[in-house]
Amino acid sequence: MPAATPSVTRCHGHHLPSDAQRLRVLVFLLAGSTILTSCAGLRSRAPGGTATLPAHIEALRASGQVDSVVAPLQVAEGALAYTLVQNARPWRSSVLELDLRCVALQASKGAETAVGRRTTSALLAAQPAAARAIAAINADFFLFAPPGVPTNAHIEHGRVLAGPDSKPVLWVDGKGAVHMDTLRTRGLLRTPSGSLALNAWNRPALRSMGIVDARWGVPLDTAVRRRVYRLNPVGTPDDGPATRRGRYVLARGTARDTLVFGDTLLLHVAPQTTWAVQVGDTLSLDIGLQRLRDSVPAGVMHAVAGRPILLRDSTLTADVHSEGNAGFRGPNPRSAFGLSRDGRRAWLVVIDGRQPTRSVGTSLEQTGTLLRLLGASTAINLDGGGSSALVVRDPETGAGQLRNRPSDPSERPVGNALVVTSRCGR
Repeated sequence: MPAATPSVTRCHGHHLPSDAQRLRVLVFLLAGSTILTSCAGLRSRAPGGTATLPAHIEALRASGQVDSVVAPLQVAEGALAYTLVQNARPWRSSVLELDLRCVALQASKGAETAVGRRTTSALLAAQPAAARAIAAINADFFLFAPPGVPTNAHIEHGRVLAGPDSKPVLWVDGKGAVHMDTLRTRGLLRTPSGSLALNAWNRPALRSMGIVDARWGVPLDTAVRRRVYRLNPVGTPDDGPATRRGRYVLARGTARDTLVFGDTLLLHVAPQTTWAVQVGDTLSLDIGLQRLRDSVPAGVMHAVAGRPILLRDSTLTADVHSEGNAGFRGPNPRSAFGLSRDGRRAWLVVIDGRQPTRSVGTSLEQTGTLLRLLGASTAINLDGGGSSALVVRDPETGAGQLRNRPSDPSERPVGNALVVTSRCGR
């Protein structure tokens, strides 16, 4: 995508939170004005200079919703970092506010397969210079065994390292637009005598029907391996953004088929499945990702996940009161992502927690409310606790700066991250 013109002067509108009673003071301050459509705070200073806070953040402070706003930093054109402080609870939130005309989002695993853990700082530092990466936030929940495998989809530059499950996904399409909804795998394996529907890609489970390729990198467990076939490629597969098409010869799986290499696939079939196919048959595969309620392929370029969705249409979802157990829903260190109604502005938010005199954290409900106050219409909760980290690249030195104070003694290695790259300026 060509770089945006640095001198663009248009600005995006911010949408007021829907809870008018809670925000009477804020609405009064903004009534009859246009300060919510000012982007001056995001690009009024050169990167590294003393940043001017956007008017809507000044109004948030004036309304008493936060006690102070500290450490503003112009990270890059269209990217402003600041910290919100609330003394009564207390909590501290590190925020990176983004103008999506000037920045883009992408997933980062820091590995060729779904396995492995690295700190958010290391994932930012590992980005190639050409990517112009300026910030990163930890993303999905992950497994400790195998280490670092995301619990939901991880898609990077159109490559599926881990496929989706039933939880929501934050994903970016080929045009750079950001979405938050549920994705599903839909595939078809055509045989000489019929077809087999597939519902999993790099997400093997006992009762699922799907494929595993070399990007998964996780040994199949014994139960799944009992119903595995090998698909040997005929020619070169046709890979698109989160899609794969190709012809394969069916072979019987062996005890050694626990990992996949090259273009070979493993096909795992659910118990009790009957299909008329013979070893040696040539099969045609067509697999991709779709939105849950849409038959059109999604065209996913990047995806990370979290849970639950905190906001839809500027309204807190019921999931903030039902997701997980009471401990999960209660005050914790949090990472979250919010998107404005027009899809042009985004917020990366980390709330420190488990530090009684400094920041106790926030509940799911409080996190969603904070994102709504900032201007988000849709928001998702990312992995929190000791994983929460927001890192920005110092505009002067290029070194990564950890903007928050993690609850662990040091920054925790995580399964993946959401990385911000610059598209404006030099």
